[in-house]
Amino acid sequence: MSETSKVLSFAVPPVVKAVTVRCPPAIAFQRFTEDLAVWWPLATHHISDDPQSCALERRVGGRLFERDKAGVETVWGIVELWEPPRRLALTWQVKTPAEQAQRIDVTFTPAAGGTRVELVHSGWEKLGDAAAARRDSYDKGWVRVFEQCYADYANRGA
Repeated sequence: MSETSKVLSFAVPPVVKAVTVRCPPAIAFQRFTEDLAVWWPLATHHISDDPQSCALERRVGGRLFERDKAGVETVWGIVELWEPPRRLALTWQVKTPAEQAQRIDVTFTPAAGGTRVELVHSGWEKLGDAAAARRDSYDKGWVRVFEQCYADYANRGA
């Protein structure tokens, strides 16, 4: 086999974001999962042309989905791990077929003055040539969605 015909495999590092919020883990978990539609910036981060809401079905096998104003639901991911108030994991299949779904793990760890919430978005290799560009896009996107919108909401009333 010549050097040019070898298939190269490469690892694309996960996107890792962390915030410390001023509430205990149970409240931080609840605000992340039950109140998703409140803090998610649906006006700017959506799939459908006419988004109305988004929701997370809080159980293994539950869907993370968006609903448009006509009632059409688009799945963003499926819950794979549900361990309140410590951890959850889900697939992430936004604008990709299920076989190219990435994984999102979110952990809630007690910290001084509240909870350290860490989001790890991995599995980029499944996207092939688009992996690096999509990872870079999400690296920026999670700053707004997670580090700003979620953290601001979780800190309300704290």
